[in-house]
Amino acid sequence: MNLRQLEILAAVVRTHSTIAAAQDLGMSQPAVSNSIKSAEASLGFLLFERVNNRLIPTPEAQVLLADAEHLFLMRDAVMQTASYLKAGRKGSIRVAATAELSESLMPQLISRFLQNHLGVDVSLETHRLDTVLNYVETGVSDIGFAMEPYPRPTLDQTPLATLDMVCAFSAKSELGRLQFVTPVDIDQMPMLKAGSGSRINKLIEEAFQKSRVAFNPSVDVRFMNVASYCVEQGVGVAIIDELTASCRPHTAMRTLPFRPRVQITLAAVSSNSRPQQRLVKSLVKYAREEISQRLRQVSKERSLKGT
Repeated sequence: MNLRQLEILAAVVRTHSTIAAAQDLGMSQPAVSNSIKSAEASLGFLLFERVNNRLIPTPEAQVLLADAEHLFLMRDAVMQTASYLKAGRKGSIRVAATAELSESLMPQLISRFLQNHLGVDVSLETHRLDTVLNYVETGVSDIGFAMEPYPRPTLDQTPLATLDMVCAFSAKSELGRLQFVTPVDIDQMPMLKAGSGSRINKLIEEAFQKSRVAFNPSVDVRFMNVASYCVEQGVGVAIIDELTASCRPHTAMRTLPFRPRVQITLAAVSSNSRPQQRLVKSLVKYAREEISQRLRQVSKERSLKGT
């Protein structure tokens, strides 16, 4: 089964019709039908069942499409590269980052980078951690940025900074009288958890266990920057990283150091099967500088507040 047949299969699954799929692909309906029939003959099993005049994909077809997703991504990446070459641009760099870093780091980083790389095109994709790693692994992205990324044998991780976790709470909370916040201090308070199943959450859970306090968040969100917005609205308290906490003026939110201390690593992720291009190395250099500058500012502001 070739890539074109997979593309036709995906179109029919999406539209539930060979006619609609043909329109989307700029083909004739008979050509779409013949492609599906040819694929089924070569594979030896059906890809669709007809139910009430609608084409319903078989479980086998769904498995094929799931495995083919990275092929479509690779094709799109190749086509994008071809368009850059045709346009005669000086270069391009494809970046993937998690939502927290897309808000707290990437705008400043891209601005700093482009000031010294005029004519370079930057593409930023924002995804959950697993997708960021997949994009870098398959070559869809040249570089990824993530906090506490899971190790993979095909990927290299370049540590950029060690971040402290802080407790974020409403500016009206009595927690503001403390110098730091412990699990005991926020026991029984409504709590948010960001990124279920992540390594960061496991570290936080271990900190609660050390303090002999149950970690029972009542609200579960995917990203820590989303948790900070919820804190501002009075939903509860959250344990988030200091970079995310400092990315914008949270007028209705305050933060204090969290104890026992929990630290996480912010890293650049690249493929170890492809040499890093010059632009990627430069972006990583600027990322380290930007993060260092931001953390110095956070430390200065904390000192001024006496925390």
